[in-house]
Amino acid sequence: MWTSVCCYAAQILAYVSLPFLFETGMHLSAVETGLLVTPWPFMTAITASIAGRLTIRYPASVLCNVGLALLAAGLLLMVFLPTSPSKWDVVWRLALCGIGFGLFQTPNNTAMMTAGPRGRSGAASGMNAAARYVGWTLGSALVSLIFGLGGDHGAVCCLVAGAAFASMGAATSSARRFR
Repeated sequence: MWTSVCCYAAQILAYVSLPFLFETGMHLSAVETGLLVTPWPFMTAITASIAGRLTIRYPASVLCNVGLALLAAGLLLMVFLPTSPSKWDVVWRLALCGIGFGLFQTPNNTAMMTAGPRGRSGAASGMNAAARYVGWTLGSALVSLIFGLGGDHGAVCCLVAGAAFASMGAATSSARRFR
């Protein structure tokens, strides 16, 4: 469950802070900002369907570790954007985040839903939802705190925090049994 909390916290830290980075830091319009964020959910959708097939062949812990490592890498690459980045510089980094998130999500949800007896699948679903909401809430609270303390560098600090959460999630996931 902690792995999911970390992943969702990383996601919301990035999702909430990226518009500030794009509009305030890069002086982009709201439309450009919306289009630049699009590669993440787009690649998540594509990768999640592929990850569903991979889950049959490979242990969820391995797929989750790779996914969270890619998410952390994508977030760190966003931190180190060039001073005047091209749109492509942003697109491929956020696409990498989406690939990592999608590669984590499907195997993790499958592992959580099938870990217990079939009669307890409702409880497993509830735990999955709780992890999602705790991660989003934690990430949202941290965005407020970081922007309050970080000033003009709040968005970049949020991306660093998101990368740290994704890395913690990968470390936690690596402690799972290989199944």
